[in-house]
Amino acid sequence: MQKKYLTFDCYGTLLNENNTYDEIEKLARQIGVDPKRARQRFQTYQDDRNNMHPYLDYDLLTRNNLIHLDYQFGLEHQFEKYFVDVLIAHQNLKPFPEVIETLRTLSDRDYQLIIMSNSSWDIIDKNVQSLKVPFDVWTAEDVHAYKPDLHFFKTVEKEYGFTPENHWHIAEGYDSDIISADKMNWPSIWVNRPQIEASTSIQPTHMVTDLAETLKFLK
Repeated sequence: MQKKYLTFDCYGTLLNENNTYDEIEKLARQIGVDPKRARQRFQTYQDDRNNMHPYLDYDLLTRNNLIHLDYQFGLEHQFEKYFVDVLIAHQNLKPFPEVIETLRTLSDRDYQLIIMSNSSWDIIDKNVQSLKVPFDVWTAEDVHAYKPDLHFFKTVEKEYGFTPENHWHIAEGYDSDIISADKMNWPSIWVNRPQIEASTSIQPTHMVTDLAETLKFLK
């Protein structure tokens, strides 16, 4: 029987990132600055691929983000000193409600499950434990590139021998994953939880609003 593969983005697709952003809001209240503004600025910095070149590990990216947050609010070492607390919050992200049961069903359907995450090993290991099913894991640390860099996608494709017949890519990140999957000619499923509009004319093979909906396409 031909092997079947599913690659997944982790954050936003499998794990809810709110725990990290809630931690930023909590710290902002302690420090005495606008919590919502701090949350948005932290998220914007973390999502900006310009802040990831040349390559740096995810923990350093997070520390730089907190330093940048201090700068934006005219502070010195107020957010930065809670660097470890923010990393711990990120390690303790929880799966979305439907995720574990869906992953178990996909595993029972003989798919090999693979995570491709813009993360590092000091964080992702605990994240994956929370998913309760076996995964192969690839991080930005492994390939020294962050998605949407095609080097990440090409490295994983070469390792497993993906074809359009044996593999799907599943992700919440449109700009980070779905556009690159299209460039790789990978069939893709966009887990569009916030139900946003695509930023380009590129479309996934399918679009769903939670992971459970993928089951109708993955037999």
